[in-house]
Formats: sequence, structure tokens, C-alpha cells
Amino acid sequence: MNQFKESWSFAFANWKYFLMLGLPVIAMETILGYLVMPLSDMTQPEDFLEFFETNSLMVGLVGLIGLIVQISFLGGIWISYMSIDAGKTVNPIGALQAGLTKFFPLFGAYLIITIVISFGYLLLILPGIYLTARFGLFAAQIMFEDNKVFQSIGSSWEKTDEHGSKLFVFTLIFMSLILISALILGAIIPAGIIQIAILSIIEYIFVIPLGYIFFTLYKSLKSE
Repeated sequence: MNQFKESWSFAFANWKYFLMLGLPVIAMETILGYLVMPLSDMTQPEDFLEFFETNSLMVGLVGLIGLIVQISFLGGIWISYMSIDAGKTVNPIGALQAGLTKFFPLFGAYLIITIVISFGYLLLILPGIYLTARFGLFAAQIMFEDNKVFQSIGSSWEKTDEHGSKLFVFTLIFMSLILISALILGAIIPAGIIQIAILSIIEYIFVIPLGYIFFTLYKSLKSE
């Protein structure tokens, strides 16, 4: 419970910094979500084909930029945790640039983990949440330990072994909060770009403190 409170205290104390760090990701997710929003009203295969024939270039470009920004954020957030914890706050752009320098190993590990976790979610969701928790240190292994793709995945699994149950509970709580918030706000706010932007912001509001819990675990393991 103390870790839960500390993670929120950390997030609130540094919310301006993390807003700037997450803004590029939020912006790209919002734009992409708005571009593909017409798909939700389509039911016929020919409508889908016509949509992608007309919009494939724009959707593909925004998706590619969004992927680059997201992976940069994935590494940058760990740089941010470490620098803030050390009292040497790095510029948000600098943190994203640091993540970008490790783009390929981060992307490779992220892709593999996403595929594995997806199978877990197909098995009644909870296995997927457990796998999400166990792989939560892979980006730290790449950013701080210079691990390669499979090394980072294996190291995360090994280092979270004794803490798997606790991490599972924390991950379950935060993912439940994201889902509940999204359902409530999705019902209140009319569909459109504003709804997409707010839902994206809500996601990162919960991601920041959850990530900090994993960071404190990484830091404690390093000090042992």
C-alpha cells in the first residue's frame, strides 16, 4: 500500500514534467484515433477497403510516427524516473531522444512481449495481466543495462520472479482503473477528437505511477 501511495505522490509532484513527456504520444494517439474513427460505423467489407484505399497513406504515416514516438517514450520514461530520483531532471525532449537511441532493441522486445501478452489476454485476461507485470522491467534492462532484445525479456522475467504476485496486483489495479475511467468518460463525453484525447490522457495518468512502482523495484534490485 505504501508503494501505491508513493507512486501517486511522485506522479503528482512531477505532473508538469510527465505531461510534457507524454504530450507527443498523446497527440499522435489522438490524431490516429480520429483518423480511424469512421471505421466504427462501417459494417461492410467494401466500406473498409474503400476507407483504406483513400486514407492508407495518411493513416500509415501517422501510425509510423506514432510508433516511433511511443517507443521513444517507453525508453524515455525510465530515463525520467532515474533522473528525477537522482535530483537531476533531464529535459523531456532529451529523455525521448535517449529512448529513440535504443529504438530497435526496445521495439523488438516490445513486439515480442506484445504478441506473448496478447495470447495471455485471450486466456481470460488475467494471464495477460500477469505476463504484463512479469515483463515490466524489460525497458529498464535495455536503457540501463544495455541488454539486447531477448536478454531484456529474460532478465525481466528472472528479476520479477519473487515479486510476481505483488506486481500482478498492482498491474491489475491500475489496468482496472484505466478501464473503469475509460468506460465512464466514454459514456459521458460525446464521440470525437476531444473524447479520444481525454481517454489517451487518462491512460497516461495511470501509466506514470504504475511505471514508477516498477522503477522502485528495479532500483531496489540494483542496490542489493
